[in-house]
Amino acid sequence: MQRTVARWLIDHDPEATHRCYSQLPVGTGCTCNQCRNFDAAAGQTFPSDFLVVLDALGVDPTKPVELSHYCREPSGLYFTGGWFHFVGSILAGEDAMHWENNTGTYRLEELVPGLQFGFTARLSIVREVFAGLPVVQLEFQTRVPWVLAEAEPEA
Repeated sequence: MQRTVARWLIDHDPEATHRCYSQLPVGTGCTCNQCRNFDAAAGQTFPSDFLVVLDALGVDPTKPVELSHYCREPSGLYFTGGWFHFVGSILAGEDAMHWENNTGTYRLEELVPGLQFGFTARLSIVREVFAGLPVVQLEFQTRVPWVLAEAEPEA
């Protein structure tokens, strides 16, 4: 099925994507404090507008491929990036990953304040459940509250 999301026209198969995610455990598998916090904050990690996009694609928001924890912002929230995969392809729209002079940068779209995202055909760490399927990578950057009972990491 085709869908326009921000500047991209994508073809996607939410049922196939859902089947893939149903075979994966919650979280990334990382046990660092910030990844465990991301997992624990699952209900507060993404704005509802982004959850609607993930649901339409068949993506389970509790199962990111990888996370990067950048910093604690003055708001007290943690600036965090990561990505998901889904079955499909990008039909139109500039790839979110831009390469210039051997340096890659992301050109993401702001969905709502605090949440940026983009689609790329440049894949990283594709899980075995997606083997043999056409896959798109959905990059995101969000803000995550600290919800664990243990102390926050040093700023």
